[in-house]
Amino acid sequence: MTHRHRHDLVRSFVLTGGRAQPTGTADELDMLTMVTAVSGASRAGLQPEHLRVIDLCRGGSLSVVEVAGHLGQPLTITRILLGDLIDAGLLEVKSGLKHSGTRSADGTPADPDRLRTLERMLHGLQAL
Repeated sequence: MTHRHRHDLVRSFVLTGGRAQPTGTADELDMLTMVTAVSGASRAGLQPEHLRVIDLCRGGSLSVVEVAGHLGQPLTITRILLGDLIDAGLLEVKSGLKHSGTRSADGTPADPDRLRTLERMLHGLQAL
């Protein structure tokens, strides 16, 4: 194990307060869940990473995977951080609007925000 790799592990451990797996609210977040910042919420006493997430989500809703990309953190760590902020009332999960014409594989109406996110992800992957 390199020194850099150990540093990353310790940093992640500190960011999540020693938690290795999402629990509670964080456990319910999938990578396409959209989150947005709650306006006017107190930011006192937050870690720099929490503050960065709030700043990222102020401009509108972002998916969990987008937040992870901006932070440069794995999805598991990002989900834990987001869960903390949701539980503290600083972020909210954006309830998607259902579109009656498009259906998911299980037959339920598809979420247009998720479809747009998937399309953006596909275009980004194709550009690589």
